[in-house]
Amino acid sequence: MVFHQAYFSSVKDDIPYNVAEVELEEGPRLLTNLVAVDNGDITIDMPVEVVFDDVTLAKFRPARKP
Repeated sequence: MVFHQAYFSSVKDDIPYNVAEVELEEGPRLLTNLVAVDNGDITIDMPVEVVFDDVTLAKFRPARKP
């Protein structure tokens, strides 16, 4: 889902931003943001890998090809 309105002032500079549910191989699901990808390129079941930002929040990006 891509948000085009800032519901919280803390994200106003990030508009538009995405919110994604990522299912880990171990089973748990996380709500997160996908980074390093254009919002229009996000697809369902896209393989992703974890990355950490400056405040160590887990975010995900498309998985690099082996």
